[in-house]
Amino acid sequence: MEQLTASAISFSLIYLTATAIYNLYWHPLAKYPGPFLCRISGLPSFYHACMGDRHIWLWQLFQIYGDKIRASPNALLFNTSEAWHSLFDKKTNVRKSGFYEAWMRNKHDINTLSCTDVELHHKKRRLLKLAFTEQSLKAWGPFMARHIDRWNELLPEEKRDEDGWSEPQDLSKWSDFLLFDLLGDLCFGMNFATKEPGENKLKTIPHFIAKHMMINYPIAKSPILDTFLWLKPRGLDKLIELATPKDVKDFFSFVDETVTKRVQMERQRERDKSPAEREDMFHFLCTARDPETGELAFNETDLKSEAHLLIIAGSDTTADLLCAFFFYVTHFPQAYARVVKEIRETFSRPEEIVQGSALLTDCKYLRACLNECFRLAPAGPSELERMVLPGGTNIAGEFLPEGVKLGVVHWALGRNEEFYGGDANVFRPERWIVSDNPAEGTPAEEVKRLRHGLHTFGKGVGDCVGQKVAMLQLSMAIARTLWRFDVRVAERLGEGRPELGWGRRDPNTYMLRDAYIALRKGPILQFKERCV
Repeated sequence: MEQLTASAISFSLIYLTATAIYNLYWHPLAKYPGPFLCRISGLPSFYHACMGDRHIWLWQLFQIYGDKIRASPNALLFNTSEAWHSLFDKKTNVRKSGFYEAWMRNKHDINTLSCTDVELHHKKRRLLKLAFTEQSLKAWGPFMARHIDRWNELLPEEKRDEDGWSEPQDLSKWSDFLLFDLLGDLCFGMNFATKEPGENKLKTIPHFIAKHMMINYPIAKSPILDTFLWLKPRGLDKLIELATPKDVKDFFSFVDETVTKRVQMERQRERDKSPAEREDMFHFLCTARDPETGELAFNETDLKSEAHLLIIAGSDTTADLLCAFFFYVTHFPQAYARVVKEIRETFSRPEEIVQGSALLTDCKYLRACLNECFRLAPAGPSELERMVLPGGTNIAGEFLPEGVKLGVVHWALGRNEEFYGGDANVFRPERWIVSDNPAEGTPAEEVKRLRHGLHTFGKGVGDCVGQKVAMLQLSMAIARTLWRFDVRVAERLGEGRPELGWGRRDPNTYMLRDAYIALRKGPILQFKERCV
């Protein structure tokens, strides 16, 4: 027995040594720079995924090694806009990597995010877009307004100091409640009421989402991901289900039950041949038909899987950006004063702040502030991983062979000083405003160049299906809130601090945790109703 153990240990050491030597000298990525440990092992990437600071770590590597780094033996990451456009071009010979398959609960849990088959992914996206039309966007506007107005009523609460300022409020919590309630109404026609006072078990759902992401992200970045994916349909899925924390199970059960109820309501309406009482998101999804076959586009299993994605992508990522906006404008008084002035001069009352050109086009400084938030606080801080298909591909002048994993790191790209200049780490919305006056904006050609490098909602086959909904939600929530309230920082939660180390020292930088999506704490703000 001892001899067998010794043989196994010897074999393992020989295998690991041989693999390390191959990765260092003969692997297709051997010529690219990166830390020694990253070139022989995926453990450093896995470690930082566990710690939640992988985006900061990758940014640090770009500062040391340049705009191309080998973050693990088989992964090459870029930090240029050229690489981003090349990687996400429709003609590029890549597909989603196995990273996305790690998020599937089982083989039936295939949604637009987790699907790695190129043709099936195209079909799913095409069908999902049937629910995100101009007609649906127009129908959802009143739902958004109702929730935002109620949110504004609750934000200041009743306790105020002698100057009229509210008690400090954790906007991270309040934004979760707003977006979760809003999505519940838009998706399912249900009032989750998490923003309302009192006990409500649904208030913990955003926490469950964060916990789910923090568990799965390190798995998806594990050095043994391929083994993990091979074992999943061979019994591992069942073991994972047994080991999954109860609160995460409760989240999935909640979504599944909600979808079932909503589908039953819609099918009953069809049997009764009665008109739709409300045109929410699930009304459009339940009635959408495949233009090629004429059949219903989604069955109930499909809808449940897409609902998991819609709740995470539709609520948590939008809440991240809402928090980032209020963090940055309250930390940069000049930007705060200018965006407030624009909103209050454009609209004479908050009820005017609806879908339309005045909000989405004429409020140029508001949009510039949002662009800065997309740049500095991306909802996905690290890379959207892709894998090269047979035949290889060219990315930013580099030929990469089949099987190599590629990505562009959003946190680092938004801070690229070669692209954005020496103030890349500064929140300066004027960089997006066309003006020959340096105090007011930036020359038109420079703005055009910058816009080409801003990847707000993705591109091509990877762009965000719900981007128009997200922009309307953000714009309405921000504009109605700033029309009604003055806002100021109450506590320093969410800021960088010297003790956090390189890349996290600046108090004017909003700190995020990388869990594939961005997780956050704060900002803590006070609100004061303006005198009209």
